[in-house]
Amino acid sequence: MTLKYFNDLAYEEIGEENDDTILFLHIKLLDKWIWIKQKEEYEKYFKDYHCIFLDLPHHGESKFEGEFSIKESSKKISEFIKNLIISKKTDKINIISIGLGSSIAIEILNKNPQMIDNLILSGPEINDFKEEKAESVINSLAKTQSEHLNEKPDMFIVKAYLRYYGISKEYYEYIERILDRSINEEKEIAFESLNYTIPEDLFEDILKKENILIIYGTKEDLNCTKSAIELKGLFANGKLVEINKGNHLWNIINWELFNTITRDFIKFNTIEENPKIRILE
Repeated sequence: MTLKYFNDLAYEEIGEENDDTILFLHIKLLDKWIWIKQKEEYEKYFKDYHCIFLDLPHHGESKFEGEFSIKESSKKISEFIKNLIISKKTDKINIISIGLGSSIAIEILNKNPQMIDNLILSGPEINDFKEEKAESVINSLAKTQSEHLNEKPDMFIVKAYLRYYGISKEYYEYIERILDRSINEEKEIAFESLNYTIPEDLFEDILKKENILIIYGTKEDLNCTKSAIELKGLFANGKLVEINKGNHLWNIINWELFNTITRDFIKFNTIEENPKIRILE
């Protein structure tokens, strides 16, 4: 796939000839490479769709000046979607998102509900309140990292990330890209991601939306579980699914299940029973 740009947003795409579109939004600190199993298995699962794999602002090849912001990122990606809808002469697109991507997707839905058809939010990270930066946990962790982790060889840090995400060493070179980012940049992104709060101005019509799928894995951080349940409480007509032994990057680890669930929800708005999942209506 050829790397393309829209207003400094970098993306790759496949299936441009199809009318229905799926936009994939990745987790914090990584980039569009995490959709490797969705790209490789496109013909089996997503061949009827125009699939777009976007680098979020300040991630991957989407280079921007200034600090990272979820609200600003959602505005930039909304412009991308608007342009896409006009150029394809369609009405809406579908979104599959994980972690930070899910927070941005919620912001897009809130400001531009008419643009979003099916919405899949996996591993959401939502806080009840926003910390003060100077007193935040992220700030303390960044200080610890600068004092201790930077003394460790790069290989040690990359292996630690691989263990954290639960993925194999074949993804070493991808994870290694995290080290290209300064500690301050990493801190800003992590702070925004882990301090995201639900917009207070969510429209009532949005809360009634039915074609929303919320997913969390039993091996994710407890905050993801709490966030998913909280979202289901808001979007009462949406569906909530628990993935047994699911990790934040279950789209790589258990890609067959991920591809099946997301494809079926977008195509049929159904979720098939499976011993690896619990459907929590």
